[in-house]
Amino acid sequence: KSGCRICQHKLESKEKHKEMPEEKEKAGKDSNKGWNVVRGEFISVNSACMSCSCPRCPKGLSPSAHLADGTTDLILIKKCSRMNFFRHLFRHTNKQDQFDHSFVEVHRVKKFHFQPKVDSPEDQSYHPERTACGPKFSNPKISNYSTAVSSWTCDGEILHHAAIQVSVQHQLIRLFARGIEEQQ
Repeated sequence: KSGCRICQHKLESKEKHKEMPEEKEKAGKDSNKGWNVVRGEFISVNSACMSCSCPRCPKGLSPSAHLADGTTDLILIKKCSRMNFFRHLFRHTNKQDQFDHSFVEVHRVKKFHFQPKVDSPEDQSYHPERTACGPKFSNPKISNYSTAVSSWTCDGEILHHAAIQVSVQHQLIRLFARGIEEQQ
């Protein structure tokens, strides 16, 4: 947004990254932790680095997410009944807190790695070979994308390989958008 303190915080190319006070506080708390591991059955795993608000979802997928702060909100929806999942989705359309459910977890992260659970010995032999264009599937049964294997949607594109790594870069590019002008 125009006039936003976070958006106006610019990185100098020759100057070392200076952390904002909130980032220093977060780094001090989390510097000794390393990776947090979350295991479980999830019906939905979402990552939002901006609120994603729209007329039908006024607060967005993640109301406090900000495009320029170098983090993403990792939203984990644990396995629950269809009715509870519908309640969670319905809360996106009104002013209620969509995260106020026992089956919803939200983590603000700079990076995450998602590794799906492998059940059968046949699936354990699946090891994608890395190529310049991405993973190459060596197991033809995995490439059928059955319902047991997850897929991701990234900016409208379907990624059929379920194991992903996501890393958010702090203000790597300058974003131009219609209706968002800088204050002069």
